Amino acid sequence: MSFVVYVDLLAACLAAEFWRDFLILWAGGEIANRKPRPGGLFLGAILGSLYYLAFLLITKGDIPLSPWFLAVLSLIMPALMVLIAFYKNDLRLVLPMVYLLALLAGGIGYWLSSMHVPRVWVLLGPHVAVLVVAEIGWGLLHERFWESFGQIALVIEIGDKKQVIRALIDSGNELIEPVSGKRVIIVEKKVLKSLVPDDVMDSLEKMAPFSTDSSYEDWGRRLVLVPFRSVGKNSGVLTGLRPDAVYLKHKGKQVKLPGVIIGLENNPLSQKNEYQALIHPSLLMSSSGGEQRELA
Repeated sequence: MSFVVYVDLLAACLAAEFWRDFLILWAGGEIANRKPRPGGLFLGAILGSLYYLAFLLITKGDIPLSPWFLAVLSLIMPALMVLIAFYKNDLRLVLPMVYLLALLAGGIGYWLSSMHVPRVWVLLGPHVAVLVVAEIGWGLLHERFWESFGQIALVIEIGDKKQVIRALIDSGNELIEPVSGKRVIIVEKKVLKSLVPDDVMDSLEKMAPFSTDSSYEDWGRRLVLVPFRSVGKNSGVLTGLRPDAVYLKHKGKQVKLPGVIIGLENNPLSQKNEYQALIHPSLLMSSSGGEQRELA
């Protein structure tokens, strides 16, 4: 039995399937907090699209295949896509989310096709459903948007050394050093090891006194203790350092921030190491019109 294939419609269906599979794999990895391997999402979505093409040709061409075989293959395919996109040990974490989102997308697509709506909605509806569920259930869209566009590059200078880090603009960081009234930028301690001598860093980590050697007098003057209060912890003290300067990278220039304190945080601030510091937006506004220099 012959059948007609409309190439433009087939291309549109394959493109829609590719992006749907891509979104499902991306959302599944984000929910499970697992990073894909380089190019993994693309390869996994390609595999899904090829399977979809084979499925269409088989079903439209009336090729006799057992429904059980197709059902088993449909269950195996997401596992193969996750295996290609991620890693073997991520299957048990990512796969349940991928199955859930794939069932949702498939159900929405089937429902829209039965409603006799325009074909474009049948193609785009599953994509919208995946994005809406990812946002409502886990807040992935606005979280990724904020982490991408709510970050800035900072240059911290101590002595003749400098370190470039990424900071997240965080209005929740209200920490102020009470004596000087300076804002505190929270920075992961590990990223400052290139600026701080090993002996000084060891003393800070152990909360032990500095060496009495005269070469450490400058570090003693830089040290400051910042009291804080946080949710789940009544009070505490954060070790801070006074840097020589902190610059914001902006439009090819470095803009000096007003006097700040660097608060040292022992734990990672971002699970995926996307930023290493937290800075209050008021510091960015107060830097307007400050000292500038060409970006080195």
